[in-house]
Amino acid sequence: MIVTHYGTQLQSLRQNCGLSRDEVSMRSGISRSTIAKIEAGISVPSIEMMIRLANTLKLRLPTLLLKVGVIEKHETVRALTEMKNGNAGRLPKRKG
Repeated sequence: MIVTHYGTQLQSLRQNCGLSRDEVSMRSGISRSTIAKIEAGISVPSIEMMIRLANTLKLRLPTLLLKVGVIEKHETVRALTEMKNGNAGRLPKRKG
């Protein structure tokens, strides 16, 4: 199941940063129990939670999503380029 996969990947990233669940909780404002549920694949984080986790792990959101296997590399490159150009989150202009 993909939820379990990215939960374990998130746990590995956290551990590689030398952070405990308590530290991530304090820095991100996400409860320790929620972090445990995400890492166990029981809970799916919202985009807001993923942003908080990315910031806590000192990663850009697209990089975090790539590392946990939510998006593919080409999608990450496009997202990072859009962020750099100030276009992230903008809707494309409608034709006509």
